[in-house]
Amino acid sequence: MRRIVPNIYSDDLAASKSFYIDFLGMDMAMDLGWIVTFASKENPTAQINIFQNEEGKNLDNASVFLSIELPDVDKMYERAKEFGHKVVYDIRNENWGVRRFFVKDPNGATINLLTHL
Repeated sequence: MRRIVPNIYSDDLAASKSFYIDFLGMDMAMDLGWIVTFASKENPTAQINIFQNEEGKNLDNASVFLSIELPDVDKMYERAKEFGHKVVYDIRNENWGVRRFFVKDPNGATINLLTHL
């Protein structure tokens, strides 16, 4: 395998663009209108796809859980609060050697942002 890319469905691609570009600082690698691919600036193979919910299905992305390792999780925690994103697990050091917090993306997916200690 060369890479694995998670996919999330969205009712609001504009909110997703703001979350992944403005908050997380990712690049928009592709925008076809019905799918948007975001890529890490530092590692372009680290990507996520957001698909427009064209069929109007009742979305339940609550079970989607992604982990993203960052160089400065404390900075991202402050940014999450500044942007008004819903933090669902407050920042803390875990006994297995990571510092992390969980934030909801606009589609209901939980994003685990972490730094190894």
